[in-house]
Amino acid sequence: MRKVFTLVMFSLCWLLTFSWSAHELFTYLLVKDFLPNADKLIRITPYDYTEKRVYNREFLRLDDYCGEFITSCPLTSTCYLPPDPKPVDGKVPVWQILMVYSVEPDLGMDEGLQLSSLQSIIGNSQGVRHMKYNIAIFEFFEGTQSFYYFVEMSRQAFMKGDEYWGYRFLARALHHLQDLSMPYHNAPGGFFDTLRALTDKQMAQVLSNSHYSYDEYLAYLLYQYDQDAVTAIKQAQPVNTRHLRQLIQKVRWLGLSNIDGVDRQLRKIYGESLKERILTTSDYSAHEDELDELKGITINIISKFSSLVRGFLIDFLKEVGQI
Repeated sequence: MRKVFTLVMFSLCWLLTFSWSAHELFTYLLVKDFLPNADKLIRITPYDYTEKRVYNREFLRLDDYCGEFITSCPLTSTCYLPPDPKPVDGKVPVWQILMVYSVEPDLGMDEGLQLSSLQSIIGNSQGVRHMKYNIAIFEFFEGTQSFYYFVEMSRQAFMKGDEYWGYRFLARALHHLQDLSMPYHNAPGGFFDTLRALTDKQMAQVLSNSHYSYDEYLAYLLYQYDQDAVTAIKQAQPVNTRHLRQLIQKVRWLGLSNIDGVDRQLRKIYGESLKERILTTSDYSAHEDELDELKGITINIISKFSSLVRGFLIDFLKEVGQI
């Protein structure tokens, strides 16, 4: 049975390593006007940690690059970008550390490694640390473990008085938590479509293209500064969870419970295109008047996620004495 599900994974996931795009803008909207210490200036400190994880050192930067990260619009048209000022007297504000380094796990630090015997299924090692699939009784990949790992690294940094790396590790944790709210980071597709894709190459391609396409949809909304999407994040009220495990369960359920709806809407509007290619910004612009339901699902996800992550941030930062 495990071989059957592994074959399903091979059919569907050889390219599925992307996550929600626009991590930096999503995080900025989450924390800038919400955290009571968002503007607190933190002195930049050197990296001085012994970690249990290995990274691709070719792409991992351990120096500070606040002020040089956000340089251009990722869309073909003009878009809204958060500020990214240069450090002043060796200090940067809390919100900027969280914003800039929430993108860090996507910049190559997890690529080109040997992490799992299953990584050949998805084509590289990054997906091992950024996704979490449960198919029947089987678990694949380590997305939840990545979140736990960086929360613990953040806690350790704060405990030794290193606020800069406390927030930088926390930013990486937020990245993985955001990933886990993304429907296709929790399953290749709807259950029956996943089974069908085992013998139907076209269905496998549709699910693969849908994953990539939906990755970019949130970026499309945020970089265009869609008022509904921005308001859903900025006005989200914090929701507390009893422990990190419950937080993960609630965040992952946001993805899993909405994957059928996302699939259905993408195929209803872009069915023929998804058989051949990944959708672009121009596809979303051209069908703006048909995207109400897909937009509604997406806003529901990010609104509830924003409430959960804000509850987590308040609890965690109180625990480590930051607020």
